[in-house]
Amino acid sequence: MRHFVDGSGFQSGLRSLGLGLMLVGATATASAGELTVSGFGTLGAGKAISGVKQRYFGFDCPCYIANYPDVGVYGNDISLKPDSRIGVQANYRLDGGLSFTGQVTAHGGNDFKPAVDWAYGSYALSDSLTLQAGRKRLPLFGYSDFFQVGYAYPWIRPPGDLYGWQIVAYNGANLLFRKNYGSLSVSANVWAGSESDKGNRMLDLIYYDARVDEKWKSIFGGYVELGTDWGTARFVMMTNKVDRLVAGTVNKSGVKQNFYGFTFNVDQNDWVLRTEINRFVRPDAPKDIYSVYFVGAGRRFGDWLPMLTYSRFTEDFKDDATANEKHNTLAATLRWDFRDNMALKFEYDVFKDKSAFPFVGNSKAVAVSLDFTF
Repeated sequence: MRHFVDGSGFQSGLRSLGLGLMLVGATATASAGELTVSGFGTLGAGKAISGVKQRYFGFDCPCYIANYPDVGVYGNDISLKPDSRIGVQANYRLDGGLSFTGQVTAHGGNDFKPAVDWAYGSYALSDSLTLQAGRKRLPLFGYSDFFQVGYAYPWIRPPGDLYGWQIVAYNGANLLFRKNYGSLSVSANVWAGSESDKGNRMLDLIYYDARVDEKWKSIFGGYVELGTDWGTARFVMMTNKVDRLVAGTVNKSGVKQNFYGFTFNVDQNDWVLRTEINRFVRPDAPKDIYSVYFVGAGRRFGDWLPMLTYSRFTEDFKDDATANEKHNTLAATLRWDFRDNMALKFEYDVFKDKSAFPFVGNSKAVAVSLDFTF
């Protein structure tokens, strides 16, 4: 991993996204429909300021993993890559309740190579029920749908101890329900599909130091979210099977895994509470359980929001305790909404590595970001 300031990839990502936007616009102009286009981005910079000095696979440590899925890693030198990203979303709506949505993002951790996060069609069956099919992000976590949109949450990035899974999207179909009952809003979603990723970056670079082909099949899940004017609660469950090849050798074949999650957020009288707890269970031998959570609290002072957030990841691999991954992070953040659709954020992370095997080690990191929408 190179740790230096490099803006060439960002410019390349902008050019690719701009080309995609022009193509969408040209297509929409030729048709009788309504096109809406929006965008978002984050310009971030930071570095690891202390920690364990070692070589971990391709990383020179001390190092801090800011973004697991896109492999955004801070090292000794200031870097723009781990937190910088940009994206464009287009929605094309036709008469009769039919619409199409696409989103392309480019992330610095992946050298700003454009990736398709969303590409799906929607058909409104009624005012409250919508059928969707195509490619979507897996809605496992509270911030999964807008993980790339830094402006949408208080931190520079959601806590990595939770938001660090190798598969983040699926190809399939879902049924979405949304309705208000007085002051209570209810959302529910049921989805099914699969995802195959050849050369998974996170597993390749962070965990195996070899090519990993990952497939999640027979995905079936659902969530229910309840909202009021002071907060939200969300319950989610999912099951699927995993196939994995490491350097061409079978590592997993049809391994079952179940996911359970609960998110509870409060916004009341300038006080802010953010919590999430998740559990991945692979019930068949060799049994493996991942338990993760975070809790964050802060208070708004006008346009300023300071917060403290604690997150923790714990693995319980029943057949081999020496393979257990365990770490926690204490993050101090400050968000300043200095103008409409723009926020400046500062973050200080203290990462404690308690893994039973040689992992990245303890570290401390600082970062600053400018988040915007357009």
